[in-house]
Amino acid sequence: MKYKNIFLTGSTGILGKPLLKKLITEGHNVYALSRNKTNDDFLISNNAQIIYGDLFDEDIYKQLQNKSINAVFHVAGENKKCQKDPSGMFRTNIEGTKQMLELGNKLNIEKFIYTSSAATLGEKKGSIGNEDSVHRGTFLSDYEESKYLAEEVAFAFNKDFEFVCINPSSVQGPGRISGTAKLLISTLNKKFPPLIKSSVSVVDINDCTNGHYLGLINGKNNERYVLNSFRLDIETLIENLQSITNWDGTPIYISKKVLTGLGPLFEIFGKFSSLSGVICGETIRVLNHGHLYDGEKAKNQLGLNYTSIHDFISKTISWLNSEKLTKLDIK
Repeated sequence: MKYKNIFLTGSTGILGKPLLKKLITEGHNVYALSRNKTNDDFLISNNAQIIYGDLFDEDIYKQLQNKSINAVFHVAGENKKCQKDPSGMFRTNIEGTKQMLELGNKLNIEKFIYTSSAATLGEKKGSIGNEDSVHRGTFLSDYEESKYLAEEVAFAFNKDFEFVCINPSSVQGPGRISGTAKLLISTLNKKFPPLIKSSVSVVDINDCTNGHYLGLINGKNNERYVLNSFRLDIETLIENLQSITNWDGTPIYISKKVLTGLGPLFEIFGKFSSLSGVICGETIRVLNHGHLYDGEKAKNQLGLNYTSIHDFISKTISWLNSEKLTKLDIK
C-alpha cells in the first residue's frame, strides 16, 4: 500500500489518539513519538511502535532511519492562552515544525501532513474565512501568531517531499474536555450560564481525523485545507441544544462592550492569580471577534463528509453523560 510506514507526532493528544487508531485500522505501520513511558500502554495496545523523544531530540532520526518511513503526520503543537511567557509555545510550534520538516528530508519521505489551525486564516471580523483569506494583519492571540509564523516557515521550507497543510477549526466532540470544551461543559451544568453573543465554527473530532487521513490520500502538494463541520452563532447553537436535549438553561448574554471594558482588569489581576490561565485580554479578543470558517474545499477536493449539528450534539452529550460530566437526556 502507499505510505505504508508513517511517523506520527502528537500521538497521545486530542487529535493524535483517534488519528493513530485510524491509521492502524487502515493498515499502516505507525511509529508514534512519545515523550515518556506513561503513554506506553495506550500506544502498545493500539499496535503502534514507540519512538521515544520530543520534537528537538536528535535521536529520533537514529530510531527511524532504517524504518523506511513514507510519510509524516506532524500533529504535535502547543495551544495555550493567557501565558505570562509564551516563548515556549512559539518554540514548539515554529522551531518544532522546522525540526520535523528537516527530519522529513533526512528520511526521504514522500509526503508530510502538517496540522496547522484555522486561526491562521486571520479573517476580518464578520467575514467567512477560507484558504484564500487575506490575513487582517493583527493577531488575536499568541497562539494564532505562533501557528501563523509556523505555517509560513513550513510553506517556505526547502522540502524534498509533498506537503499538505490541514487547518482545523475548533476541534470538539467525545474525548475533548480541555480548552474551549470547558465552556460547553460549564454551560450545560448551569441554569443561567453567562455567554457572549458571538459566532463559532466547530469541526467534529471524527471529521478532523478523517480530514487528516484524506489529506494523506487525496491532498495536493502545497495546498491548505480548512476543516469545519459547521458554523453558527451562539444563540442558534443554544436553540439546537435545547431542541435535541432536555437542557432548560437560560443564558445570560454579556455585552461585548462590557467584556472589552473588563479586559484591562483581567490583564492586571491575571498576572497575580489563577485567572491568567482562564481569561485575559487575548481570550476577550477571540470571543469578541468570533470565528466563521468555510470547510467546503476539504469536502469537494478531499472527499470529506461532515457530521451534522444534530449528530454532533447528540454524540457529544451522550459521551459527556457517560463520563459523568453532564446529566442530560437526548430527546
